[in-house]
Amino acid sequence: MFRDDGRFACALDALERGDFAGAEEALTALLEGEDAAERRAFILNKRGVARIGLERRKQAAADFTAALDARPAYAPALTNLGNLSLDAGDAAAAIARYEAAIAADPQYAIAHLNLGVAYKRAGRIADGVRAWRTAQRLKGRASAASSWRPPRRR
Repeated sequence: MFRDDGRFACALDALERGDFAGAEEALTALLEGEDAAERRAFILNKRGVARIGLERRKQAAADFTAALDARPAYAPALTNLGNLSLDAGDAAAAIARYEAAIAADPQYAIAHLNLGVAYKRAGRIADGVRAWRTAQRLKGRASAASSWRPPRRR
């Protein structure tokens, strides 16, 4: 899988360390010649995250939109566009993006969590609590699944 590629691992590591310029540069290099739609969407979305860290929100929005062009209904890109709307004070637009992300991937816990925040800002407290509970339930499932390990062989 492409995520095992050393260049990609370095780009993600830079992003996690907060080296947004390094991550942007590495992700841009990975995009060159990449034709697979799923990979392009993933890389564009991550580069958009790096660009948010660089305070370049318009370029980030363009990356998230390009990710959706490559892979329509890509939940992470929809969620990130929702985040930009929420940051701009447009809770209604954010809610629409988060709901679209959840429709695309009902198991995407981050979209449920952020939807809860947007609902709260819109004064829809009960809806927000429901969204947060769903996020918590999904996160719990993911943690349980990722912590499972097969028995050790001796």
